[in-house]
Amino acid sequence: MSSETTAGAECAGGLGVGRAQVTVDVTRRAPLRRIWRYAGYDEPNYTYTPNGRALLAKLAAMSDGPYAIRCHFLLCSGDGTPSLKWGSTNVYTEEADGTPIYDWTIIDRIFDTYAGLGLIPFVELGFTPQALTTAPADTPYADPRHGGWRYPPRDYGRWLELVRTLVAHCRDRYGRAAVSQWYWELWNEPDIFYWAGSVQEYCRLYDYTVAGLKAALPEARVGGPATTSSADRATSTDFLRAFLQHVTRGVNHLTGAQGTALDFISYHAKGGSFPRRADTPKITPSIYTLLNNVQASLAVVDEFPELAGCAVHLTECDPDGWAAGTIHDNANLFYRNTEYYASYVACTVCKLSRHVSAAGRQVDSMLTWAFLFEGRAYFEGFRTLSTNGVDKAVLNVFRLLAKLGGTRLALTSDRAVDPLSRGRGDDRASLPDIDGLAALDETNGIQVFLSSHHDDWDVTTPSEIAIRVEGVEPGRRYRVDASLVAKGSANAYTVWDAMGRPQPPSAEQLAAMQRAARVQPQALGEITAAADGLSLSLPLPSHSACLVQFVPVD
Repeated sequence: MSSETTAGAECAGGLGVGRAQVTVDVTRRAPLRRIWRYAGYDEPNYTYTPNGRALLAKLAAMSDGPYAIRCHFLLCSGDGTPSLKWGSTNVYTEEADGTPIYDWTIIDRIFDTYAGLGLIPFVELGFTPQALTTAPADTPYADPRHGGWRYPPRDYGRWLELVRTLVAHCRDRYGRAAVSQWYWELWNEPDIFYWAGSVQEYCRLYDYTVAGLKAALPEARVGGPATTSSADRATSTDFLRAFLQHVTRGVNHLTGAQGTALDFISYHAKGGSFPRRADTPKITPSIYTLLNNVQASLAVVDEFPELAGCAVHLTECDPDGWAAGTIHDNANLFYRNTEYYASYVACTVCKLSRHVSAAGRQVDSMLTWAFLFEGRAYFEGFRTLSTNGVDKAVLNVFRLLAKLGGTRLALTSDRAVDPLSRGRGDDRASLPDIDGLAALDETNGIQVFLSSHHDDWDVTTPSEIAIRVEGVEPGRRYRVDASLVAKGSANAYTVWDAMGRPQPPSAEQLAAMQRAARVQPQALGEITAAADGLSLSLPLPSHSACLVQFVPVD
């Protein structure tokens, strides 16, 4: 990969055209790691609403295999009514004499929805039921940021039994073979406000969680600690380090033996932060910030060679860290409605698919923390995949990725940027980053996925992409199709904006928005491989994702 191309950079604000050469080598092959097939959200009770189930069905319909789904508040007390950054299942209460009462009614609705659609639960075990919390008596239990759900349990043995009973229930309801493929993760971001205990108390809770989980299902996959990751905040990496030290070399709080089972390591990475400020100046996310935060925690993992075979999951990986914020909270959040969000995710997939730590580690997943919010205005700026049933452009990026075959082909681009080597995000004078993935399917069809992204949404310089596919049999004919996600393509927001942003849209307007949201493959004709391979040129807007498919015709 070459570094950033600067020729013509004086035109990067929107004048002129950048040029890029993308080369695919069909002879250099490896398995394609589908790290993007993970999604999640705060409010578990949205899972089984009509819009929630419909959106999950769209993810389930992706042709490249099952998605794993994660959500917060699965063990919280309450009546199951969702609100921003809150949900509940009421799985655990107690009789007056302290006898546990387990009620699986709501959590069954959640897991039944996943199972019925062929999705894999990424079960976040949290948070503390009201009957078990050690929160001070005057603490409001359901406060989304300061509630009693954040506190350690008053009885770790009862927590263990809750986990054991839940897992046994799931094993019996959905089948041992299915549940053994689920993921079980303790808590969410215990290094910040989600956990009102110490790192030592978290490690103790982890030991008891593993004991309960493995008692019901010894082969269950368990991990943590789901910490935040910040290259600028040592407390997050310190927490991760202390946890990994405990599970590998520490004393188990329950057994007294060394260490605790760990099947995967999890943490989160974001590319920016947006304060609640209506009159905020322009702030954009950064691919560099996200990758730097990924690497900060991956470097900690590298300190533990005994975990060399342990999977690493980014159980949240997003442009910013505030899914429930809107344009009314911070005007910059408009970007989540647009092709910018789509190209950011597309670029992130390309970068993380090849990122390797100093010790040779890679991440095994990047979970997109975005779903939907019910009863809100259209395109309000939430970090979501759809708005009132209308797909956003970002969801179409996953549709394009789903069409990649199972064998990865080597791809290079002379406009691909390595932000970590450069040591900063994009400046306005730079051209958009052109990166990609290439794959081969079982019919010998070739797919080339391309991303064009710039950190600044006001940079509008298009690019002319010259694609060369080397190593194909001379004389072989292919039909070529291209699918584009960009401003005006597979993008309902563009149409809604042109309508005058109706709230709500009429039935006719809504139908037009739904049509505009669809990916529309364009036939580019047939092409015959020459001695040096296949050659094709096409334009890419500054913020876009594109899938070019070479389909054999004989």
